[in-house]
Amino acid sequence: MTDEQHNKYIAWAFIAHGSLQVLMFTAVLAVMALFIFAGPGEDIPSGPFAFIGGIVLLLNLLLLSPSFIAAYAMIKRKPWARVAAIIAAALSAMNVPTGTLTAVYALWFFVGEQWHNVYATPRMEDIKLSLNPEDIHSKWEGRYVDVNGEVVYRQPETPDWR
Repeated sequence: MTDEQHNKYIAWAFIAHGSLQVLMFTAVLAVMALFIFAGPGEDIPSGPFAFIGGIVLLLNLLLLSPSFIAAYAMIKRKPWARVAAIIAAALSAMNVPTGTLTAVYALWFFVGEQWHNVYATPRMEDIKLSLNPEDIHSKWEGRYVDVNGEVVYRQPETPDWR
């Protein structure tokens, strides 16, 4: 299997894990809603259930959003996808079994050497400088000039403030 395929499968694993967690969270909220809106009975207080439901909602949003953010970054091949995937893997490892499997797979890929083939970073030797004097002048405000194929520093003129 190629490294691009691993990257795609990890992204879909994050989506599947997040979707399963959203489905389970929706089921929990449905049960809580039954208690909140059960009726005007005095023996079931709806206030504490609403408060706990709000806390559970915020906690799940906090723990689930990195999975979807990492999946987006991996599908679009963003340069920050590795960091997002490691954070999402650390947070999803708590959810057994799908989160743990997704975390192990993502950490195997992103901590190892495989991710270099998908997210190649340019080396300094690959970056070419433009020796066009117009480009250099516009970028460096005239402090660097092209002299015989070399870029050299030129002391800027000091203005006369008298």
